[in-house]
Amino acid sequence: MINFHIDRWLRFPVVLLLLLFLCRLGVAQKIDSLLLKLYQESNDSARVELLVQIAAYYDRDEPNAVLAENYLFEAKRVADSSSYTTLRATVYNQLGVFYRNQSKYNESLRYHNNAYALAKALNDKRMLAISLNNLGVVYRRIDNHAFATEYHIKALKIAEEIRDSFSVSVSCNSLGNIFSLNGRYDDAIEYFTRALDISESMGNSLGLAMNCNNIGEVYEFKGDYVNARDFYQRSLDVNLRINNLKGIAISYNALGKIDLYTGRYKSALDFFSKALTIDKQLGDRKFLADSYINLSRVLLALGRVREAKANIDMSITIAKQINSLIHQQWIYEVYSDYYKREKRYDSALFYYAKASTFKDSVLNEKNTRHISTIQTIYETEKKENEIKLLMQSQEIKQKELKRQNILKNGLLIGLLLTIVIIISIYQAFVTKRNSNNLLSRQIREIEEQNIRLEEQKQEIETQKEEIERNKDFIEQKNSNLEEAYKIIENYIEKITDSIRYAERIQESIQPSEEMVRAVFTDTLIFNKPKDIVSGDFYWMVTSGKRVYFALSDCTGHGVPGAFMSIIGIDLLNQAVNLHNYYEPDQILEFINEQLIQKLRKSENEQVLKDSMDIAVCIFDRETYQLHYTGALIPLFISSGGEITEIRPDYVTLGTSFGHTEKRFTVNSFKLLAGDWIYLTSDGYFDQLGGPCNKKFMRTNFKQILPKVQSLQGIEQRNVLEMEFLKWMGRNEQIDDVLVWGVKI
Repeated sequence: MINFHIDRWLRFPVVLLLLLFLCRLGVAQKIDSLLLKLYQESNDSARVELLVQIAAYYDRDEPNAVLAENYLFEAKRVADSSSYTTLRATVYNQLGVFYRNQSKYNESLRYHNNAYALAKALNDKRMLAISLNNLGVVYRRIDNHAFATEYHIKALKIAEEIRDSFSVSVSCNSLGNIFSLNGRYDDAIEYFTRALDISESMGNSLGLAMNCNNIGEVYEFKGDYVNARDFYQRSLDVNLRINNLKGIAISYNALGKIDLYTGRYKSALDFFSKALTIDKQLGDRKFLADSYINLSRVLLALGRVREAKANIDMSITIAKQINSLIHQQWIYEVYSDYYKREKRYDSALFYYAKASTFKDSVLNEKNTRHISTIQTIYETEKKENEIKLLMQSQEIKQKELKRQNILKNGLLIGLLLTIVIIISIYQAFVTKRNSNNLLSRQIREIEEQNIRLEEQKQEIETQKEEIERNKDFIEQKNSNLEEAYKIIENYIEKITDSIRYAERIQESIQPSEEMVRAVFTDTLIFNKPKDIVSGDFYWMVTSGKRVYFALSDCTGHGVPGAFMSIIGIDLLNQAVNLHNYYEPDQILEFINEQLIQKLRKSENEQVLKDSMDIAVCIFDRETYQLHYTGALIPLFISSGGEITEIRPDYVTLGTSFGHTEKRFTVNSFKLLAGDWIYLTSDGYFDQLGGPCNKKFMRTNFKQILPKVQSLQGIEQRNVLEMEFLKWMGRNEQIDDVLVWGVKI
């Protein structure tokens, strides 16, 4: 739809210029008319209203921040000198909105708080709802979602109470934005839809445009780009119709992001450039930061790296000026992508970690719990109010039934008197019989009504008792949950401290990087346990000219895996230092035999089903001869830019595999100075992630090794870690990860 509009206007430039001239002429006539009315007006309230309208003109129609601020201060002077407190609150709120649009959030909060205090003193509920919503919007702008939620919930309750549809719409729209940013998309859609319905019923075009944009953003976050584009386009159409420049810029940025995600980079660049032009004209630094960030992303995608870097630098300056945490998070993510393209992997990893820190600051668990608590309290109070209204309605019905009974009784008395008169005039017998029949029917109806009323009364009493029982039960349950949570937190803290100490013990019995570099030219060690301590370990000892080293992946992870790793290290030390085994296959046979014995209670009864995958290497530092034997742990040799994978024996140690029935394979190689040897557990290969949520696999791992062969060990480790974290994304780590490389 938007492309159609743009193409059509581009085909008729003369018409466009003419329309722009007419619009400009109309706007100029509007401001002249307002200034003339201001000159002629003497009433303070009317003068304040005109000054606010003139300020709005210089804020939106012909952006001039200095003139807009001057007219608002003149309105404040007139309002302060008057006796109308509501007038002062209105002007303070307008000043707050102006400073919010200028990204001067401290000034904005000061004026909105002043307006709130005046509204509270007057008990003006409409002004209270407006002021609370304005405070919530500012706190949302500065990424304090917990405070923003609290203010909007308060505004929503007041607006619902006084049936102020516009303020209800504003509250729902802002709450939808907060829930969307916190990943609670269903709640966000619910609030946005409610706000959208209200805007449509009120004919509020600006609200309609805002809510269509917000719903589109939720679909964008969920990855549904088709629905996202539809709602963004609806928003743009409305903004173009009402000539809302800020809304047009927001819509351009939104549609540009969809084109960026779907690979339409040139179209995205066009949208972002138009949005930046409008944002520069309006001067709102928040939206300026949005446009610069979006431009840097698409320029990186187009390979225009220098232009992208200039836009990133511009956006970080603005984000720090307005102290926006969410913008700094986005910017550091783009910085990480930039340095990755420049192959400066240490800087890329640094900015990736920095972005994660800002993300945690914006979406931390405490704020999330606070937001959920505020929403739960609001829903609970709303339900209680509905129950109170129901009870009041039942009480009114009972009073109405009682009044009807009295009225009916009066009517019956009058009817009896009428019957007596009729009996005295007409035939006594016929009239009396007919009257008795009529009276009997009415009595039966009254008795039936009395029975129904009694049943309704009993039903109401039963509902009240049920409500009281549920209320007490919920309060007791909440109290029990709080006590249980404190006890669990205490136990978790103690257990975590113990595991942290176990982690230091496990690290101390494995060789340090300095010990490895004393034997080999260089090394990389990427060790990322799933649960603090690990079932993966590496081991190394030297004996004369020989170096014995191994990497193992024990069954399980966390504490059980760590115990198995200690057993494995002990058996390796016994095999070399106590039993003097000098070949890797002999060492594996010894470990296999010992594990089978240690994991059995008796000859035919196996206590544990734990096992161990391991690779053992022996390197001669004089002849450069390497001997390798592996049980499910492969060996990778990087030499001259070529990667060679040596596959292991497909058997694991410590199971029912009989060590006397099968021999392990010994692989021997002649290495060259500068070659790299890599050993890795399967945690790196098996990690789920990527675009299709699949395993990383050995093929991808082997593609990384040639790229990092020329780097130092610490830089290789940074690249491997960054690739792993990027692949994992938001998924949970499924296993311990250990990658060990040494340079000959």
